[in-house]
Amino acid sequence: MKWHKKLYLGESIKQERWVRFQISFGKKMKGYYCIALSDYKGNLLDIYESRFLRTGNIQTDNVYIVGVASDKTEAFEVVRSIIEDVYLHTGGFDVRGYLGITV
Repeated sequence: MKWHKKLYLGESIKQERWVRFQISFGKKMKGYYCIALSDYKGNLLDIYESRFLRTGNIQTDNVYIVGVASDKTEAFEVVRSIIEDVYLHTGGFDVRGYLGITV
């Protein structure tokens, strides 16, 4: 799992480092939603429950997290915020390009 250097955070997330640690090492299996770049053509972003990333059902080497939220509703708000920023600054929807991600 890879983390963007400047994460988009939900309003209720106060300690970014602690949240990264909890998700990366499975210390808190419930309660966080990760917004990641999508591997599927035509999709911009995917939302994953943090506990899903630790189950082995997904190849986490390919997951590039750009945002974190504390619940599903907040995750949708973070996604909206990311897409709005991309569109306002570029006039398009190239999330990877806007965030400077070449992977």
